[in-house]
Amino acid sequence: MFCPVMGKTMVISTGELENTFTGMIKMNEPSVKIWKWIEKGLERNEIYTIYAKTYDIDMELAKSEVDCVIEKMKAAGVFE
Repeated sequence: MFCPVMGKTMVISTGELENTFTGMIKMNEPSVKIWKWIEKGLERNEIYTIYAKTYDIDMELAKSEVDCVIEKMKAAGVFE
């Protein structure tokens, strides 16, 4: 669940996730966008393309940054 805290976007655990994840994650703007695109059901390749266009970067850098964010979210147990 997204929660604004003092001008920052935080993710806090709800539901069954509360059993394994008890903290909060501070997210920057690109991370929030990636999260929302995932929630919309976009495929990873679609996310790469949108991310590259949004931040005016090449596709390789977009892939690297998107993958990094997703892996950090997985490592935190926020989603599979």
